[in-house]
Amino acid sequence: MEFFGILSINQIYTRCKLKFPDFIIVGAAKSGTTALWYNLDKHPDITMATKTTESVEFNFWRGPCWKRGIDWYKSKFTGKVSGEKSVLYLNSKPSMRHIKINIPNVKLIACLRNPVDRAYSQWQMNNKANKVPDFSYSLFLKLYAKSGQYYNLINDNILPFFPKEQLHIIICEKMKRNTTQEMNKVFDFLEIPNLDFQPKEINPILRQNRTRQEDIKKNHKEKYFRVWSRHKGRLEGNERETLLNYYKPHNEKLFKFLGYEIKGWNK
Repeated sequence: MEFFGILSINQIYTRCKLKFPDFIIVGAAKSGTTALWYNLDKHPDITMATKTTESVEFNFWRGPCWKRGIDWYKSKFTGKVSGEKSVLYLNSKPSMRHIKINIPNVKLIACLRNPVDRAYSQWQMNNKANKVPDFSYSLFLKLYAKSGQYYNLINDNILPFFPKEQLHIIICEKMKRNTTQEMNKVFDFLEIPNLDFQPKEINPILRQNRTRQEDIKKNHKEKYFRVWSRHKGRLEGNERETLLNYYKPHNEKLFKFLGYEIKGWNK
């Protein structure tokens, strides 16, 4: 264990300046978390941290970054309000336990999307990146089903450590319909001023050969507010009906927890 008595003045000063994030986007994957990251980073009071210049996913409390140490993690957070994004946290009880021990007052944000669309979108991403088996019910049950059981994930992994008041839930479909209103709910949760903005859709073809750094102004803020992706390749037919029936009891538990029903999730 190190003591201030054997640290240099510069080391002491550096450590005193380090801070933990004020909030963490904990998931779910393929539910608009990247668009949320960009839009939060555009707020003048918020600085979103990046693990590297090209990666916004930390997974510090779950992945190999842990060996870099707490000081490395804390060095990534600056400004009035700062946050990070790690979509694997929602699925990991050990991660949430580590966060509770180290950052007990941190605010958590979960983005939730129609679980059928979320599962199929994740398969599409995996299929694009690597050759994976065709989408099927057995593959869904093996790899994608659990990540859409939102109430179970919240109840099992978050609520044992954090009160409901420290968790803000974003519904992806509502965010698409009224981005300004839903983003301002997030700003209220973070206790910072609201903004009135118009998101800009970035042409994915023009972005294919661009790095994230090319989309940042000199003041390190994003140039544009992002629209929530117009997800394509929706699962249809009997497969969709099967997955909708699978998620129905899980969705009902979530609706009871939220206090309202998300009607678009039943079709």
